[in-house]
Amino acid sequence: MILPCLLLVIVFHYLPLYGILIAFKHFNVFKGVLGSPWARDGGFEHFIDFFQSPNVAIVLRNTVAIALLKLVFLSFPPVLFAIFLNEIGSRPFKLVTQTISYLPHFISWVVLGGIMTTVFLRTPDAPFNRVLFALGAIDQPTDILNEPRHVWPVFVLSHLWKEVGWSAIIYLAVIASIDAELYEAAEVDGGGRLVKTLNITWPALKGTFMILFILACGQIMAGLGASFDQSYVLGTASNRSMSQILDVYIVRIGLDQGRHSFATAVGLMKNVVNLILLLSANSLSWRLTGKGLF
Repeated sequence: MILPCLLLVIVFHYLPLYGILIAFKHFNVFKGVLGSPWARDGGFEHFIDFFQSPNVAIVLRNTVAIALLKLVFLSFPPVLFAIFLNEIGSRPFKLVTQTISYLPHFISWVVLGGIMTTVFLRTPDAPFNRVLFALGAIDQPTDILNEPRHVWPVFVLSHLWKEVGWSAIIYLAVIASIDAELYEAAEVDGGGRLVKTLNITWPALKGTFMILFILACGQIMAGLGASFDQSYVLGTASNRSMSQILDVYIVRIGLDQGRHSFATAVGLMKNVVNLILLLSANSLSWRLTGKGLF
């Protein structure tokens, strides 16, 4: 049963690795990967060009800032939501709440981007502006999606709404595996919900939380989560100074401008940095908590 999965990984993930050579060459589609000439500066021409690009600082800033904001503000909500669902006494209400919470996960960012564009249109009749007018918060229509200063909060909040329920499922599975006798013993000793949460539930969740946190650290240079989809769908010419991340930059350089070698070099650099961050986070986790990914 495992063999088809192994073949899939080998064929689509390991065999194409030789294509990394493109990063060190001037790739010519007619000459192929091996026949293309090597780049200047010992093959590091494209890496040097990237760091000398005029907008590299902005792209890196957006990527890291969005990733860190998501890491800080989106790591704990799934844990808290799972604990909240576990504390709900009514099973029907719990099932309905859980179902509603993870349904947004199945909405693609393309569809969600269209919905958000409609909701936040800069017109008096747009739903968001109508609410603000009713509350007296504004006196003229606002355009949140196209204002650069609102991009990062929109990315974080929309990702939270879309994924918090789905991300909580793994924590609910861990909570379900906790021995019920531990909670009964805590109740006998006079422990309330807070005591049980801090001394039984959270210690059981901590290992899973650290593993997911370490994996998230390995995605920082990718913006973390679905940042590519958000940036590509919600990014506009007006907010690009705050919305464009490294992955979108790679796609636009590689496909729109046909600079395949340059885009491959940037992608390789991004993945190397992500690997270093993953190993560093894993090592730090072992030192601080005695738990790690490997």
